[in-house]
Amino acid sequence: MIWSILGLIGGGSFIVNGFGVLTDPSCDTVGFGGGRAVQVTCYEAGAPMSGEFSGTIAGIGMLAVGSLILYFAWRNFKRA
Repeated sequence: MIWSILGLIGGGSFIVNGFGVLTDPSCDTVGFGGGRAVQVTCYEAGAPMSGEFSGTIAGIGMLAVGSLILYFAWRNFKRA
């Protein structure tokens, strides 16, 4: 049950970060990093360090991953 709760929190954080990337007007490219926690860094156009993904693709991808995590965590949470 604790893992389902942690999954709900983790999926929610992906969704919040995805909306943050999509609604940030200065986020043209996105770089991901971090170890156990996902770290999202936004770069403006023309920045010396550019990210690996465009802001739109990264935001939509994070929303999709977060939705999948929430789906499976909620399904397991309802079973317990």
